[in-house]
Amino acid sequence: MCAASGCAEVARCRIRSALLALALGALACACGQSAASSAPTIKIRSDVVRVEVARTPEERARGLGGRKSLAPDAGMAFAFEEPGRPAFWMAGMYFDIDIVWIRGERVVDFSERLLHPPPELDPLTAGLPQYRPREPADLALEVPAGTVHARGWERGDLVEVSASVRTPSPP
Repeated sequence: MCAASGCAEVARCRIRSALLALALGALACACGQSAASSAPTIKIRSDVVRVEVARTPEERARGLGGRKSLAPDAGMAFAFEEPGRPAFWMAGMYFDIDIVWIRGERVVDFSERLLHPPPELDPLTAGLPQYRPREPADLALEVPAGTVHARGWERGDLVEVSASVRTPSPP
């Protein structure tokens, strides 16, 4: 093989490699968008909140406890099989939150600007306050404190919940 044909072969190989890299990059972007679009969300008015769903008893008990913060467009969702007045507390929390109480497709109540306790408090002996909705709810959404006020959410606002939020945990 002469040097000239070797260079042509190397050039063709580089072109194929570049095309393959572009194709793989496009595929990765498409998969990332697909995964992002299927992530659980709760939409109140036109505001979309990406949520992590607390499904197991352990996840529900821990909630956002132990975390240092929460992104402004993120939250944690707690779905309940039947509407009720579940109690929430701020054990292990390092930041303040709002809780949006939802029943069906409507906001029914808010618990706003709930203050996190000092970290040295033992939640089992400190007598932390409990927060409940004023009327039955089948979904609770925890978001960073001030979100409800900043976004102008009100009782009665329409809510869209992605199906994966209300899907029960596997046995």
